[in-house]
Amino acid sequence: MHKTLPVKYSQTDVDPLELMSEIRQSIPKIETDLVGSLEWYSSDARYVPNTIRIISLEHLGQSRYKMNYSFSWNLFNACLDIDAVETTNQSVNFSYSPNELIFDFVDNHRQTTSDEL
Repeated sequence: MHKTLPVKYSQTDVDPLELMSEIRQSIPKIETDLVGSLEWYSSDARYVPNTIRIISLEHLGQSRYKMNYSFSWNLFNACLDIDAVETTNQSVNFSYSPNELIFDFVDNHRQTTSDEL
């Protein structure tokens, strides 16, 4: 799933620190896509808001990059006496062209029966 974000950064020679700063400002717009579905961990897992942190940017070649990031999620189940906060590291590929970032998100939402019909 591709998502295009307009950005103010318009340099042709990319400065990784400036690009990272621009992405940080855009995180609220892509937060849901960065976290994805936590149902793989548990149906009770919940994202802890404002915990996405960029770890690094890797240049993959030409205008392609890989962003490594982390975020926290919480799992609470009183019946099983579980109250845990975990941190997950993930990555997403994106491409840069002046004034836009195009992210390539993996859709990890669990399919329902109606989706299969």
